[in-house]
Amino acid sequence: ARAFFGLKIRFWAMLLACILCVGVTYGLTVQRERNRIGSEDNYNQAMKYLEIKNVIDEYYVGTVDEEAVSASAFAAMVAGLGDEWSYYMSPSEYSAYKLYSANQYVGMGVSVDKDAATGGLKITGVYDASPADNAGLAVGDIILSINGEDITDMTVGDARSFMDANIGETVKLGIQNSKGDKSEVSVNCSVVYTSPVSYRMLSGSIGYVQILNFDSGAAEAAVKAIETLLGQGALGFVFDVRQNPGGLLSELTTLLDYLLPSGTIFISVDKAGNQTPVESDSVCLDMPMAVLVNEYTYSAAEFFAAALQEYNWADIVGARTTGKSRSQQTIELTDGSAVHISTARYLTPMGVDLAEQGGLIPDQAVAMTATGDAQLNAAVAAVQWNM
Repeated sequence: ARAFFGLKIRFWAMLLACILCVGVTYGLTVQRERNRIGSEDNYNQAMKYLEIKNVIDEYYVGTVDEEAVSASAFAAMVAGLGDEWSYYMSPSEYSAYKLYSANQYVGMGVSVDKDAATGGLKITGVYDASPADNAGLAVGDIILSINGEDITDMTVGDARSFMDANIGETVKLGIQNSKGDKSEVSVNCSVVYTSPVSYRMLSGSIGYVQILNFDSGAAEAAVKAIETLLGQGALGFVFDVRQNPGGLLSELTTLLDYLLPSGTIFISVDKAGNQTPVESDSVCLDMPMAVLVNEYTYSAAEFFAAALQEYNWADIVGARTTGKSRSQQTIELTDGSAVHISTARYLTPMGVDLAEQGGLIPDQAVAMTATGDAQLNAAVAAVQWNM
């Protein structure tokens, strides 16, 4: 009996030890998870997300689209920052984004921005010979629907993904033009590869270089265009960054370094307020220049014009620019999605924040006219004046 009693005690002791072991292991696991997530507040918020998710799974009467629910939650988290330049991208959106950044894109061949008045996508740029260009779409047109589907409640990323789902197909777009007239336009979507730079010689030996964006390859293509035009006898240059949505800092500073003399050409300010200047060497292109800008000139394109203006290296002609002075990093997540988030501020060589200033103010304010390109004509005249 004593032996049996002893066995019984040992059994309960072992059981208690196992329970204690499980408890300790669970406690350590929870602690590790809390440490991995970060602060106590972050942990509690993560638990709240799971709690809401469990409520939906247990009580919601309809069919749950798990991917849509999660994507909406993630997008809302970034949108809650109140920063129009920061956003979440699903895996498919991020794949399309990488193509855009490499100057390869899937879809119509337009750059777009959210239109506050209608909720649609305002076209801010149309690539030459792209499906959109061939269909007659123009800057200022607003896309309201795609194949009959209203997109005014979609984010820019969601709408792009919706468009990109129609690769190789003809897409019907509901369009509102700059006059407010509505129509339906058919666009044959395809994979498009484009150079970010086009150029030609204007009369009077003035080289014209249009830079569509500052994404991958833009600086190399711009330098090649300049040198080709120099070889053809160019005596001055007009750089056109109207409708340019910006791009990579490295592309911007490479081109500015080629054009400007030694000195600070750009300043980046991090979250802690630390300033990092980018310097140019003494090799430069000292010739009469003008830069064309307008209200669709964003970010790196604005700072391109601002640096040339502050060095008195070029006359800036056109309309006041947007005033985007934050730089973003794209952080890829483990599932192939990404967060595009503002991580630094831009300053001009003289330390000006263009957002605080309300955009870059041109030396010559010139409005577009119904006939001809009055802005380009003014830029050409400015270059000729200095030749």
